[in-house]
Amino acid sequence: MILLLLLVWQVASDTGIFGKYDIDRGKLMLPSPVFVFVRLIELITNGYLLKHIWISFKRVITGFLIAVLLGFPLGVFMGRRESAKMFIQPLFKILAPIPGVAWVPLSILWFGLGDNAAVFIIAVSAITPIVTNVIQGIESIDTNLENMMNMLKASRWQLMGFLIIPSAVPYVITGFKLGLGYAWRVVIAAEMVGVPDGMGYVLNLGRSTAQTEITFITIIVLAVLLALMEKCLFAYLEKITGAWKTETKS
Repeated sequence: MILLLLLVWQVASDTGIFGKYDIDRGKLMLPSPVFVFVRLIELITNGYLLKHIWISFKRVITGFLIAVLLGFPLGVFMGRRESAKMFIQPLFKILAPIPGVAWVPLSILWFGLGDNAAVFIIAVSAITPIVTNVIQGIESIDTNLENMMNMLKASRWQLMGFLIIPSAVPYVITGFKLGLGYAWRVVIAAEMVGVPDGMGYVLNLGRSTAQTEITFITIIVLAVLLALMEKCLFAYLEKITGAWKTETKS
């Protein structure tokens, strides 16, 4: 399937998008996969692309960790306290549909141009799925098991270690995966406005200089990074925690 897609892409580029445009314009609008690959290797070899990937990665991780440090305890608190959930959750329902790019003007106004504004946008975008899934995880706890452990005089730490954490962790991992995915998506928007480095800056530079291949390179890099995180980290964690949850229920 991938080979067929690449073949169609190559033919479309070589024919001016199947004759719709002249060859030069067609290659500008849709550079061939061979040219994109050559430019990708060139940008990796000279260190330019790796530098900006690392900058974006640091921003994403910083914003994501802030979202985790704030969202995880807040989700636990809301999951264990119905009154807190009723009071706070409407705020997250309001924030959830707001796209990350909508925060750009406010972030620049509040934090100025640079890392702080980008990290703020990332954290705001990542925190909602984390809080939501942590709440679901806490609420998934078997109340019969909890009541039984309370009857057996289990301590708070025993209750946390043997029931709450094993029950909630699969949902927490899902929330982290969604939050990190949101963080990578929004970092591009955050870096396209007023930030002189990162993958968003590279994308914006390619657009402003008519280097369409840069757009494709950015898309490819983000897709590969997200796939690697999902396959190498989250898929493994979900497998472990899924089995953990099954054992807990049995």
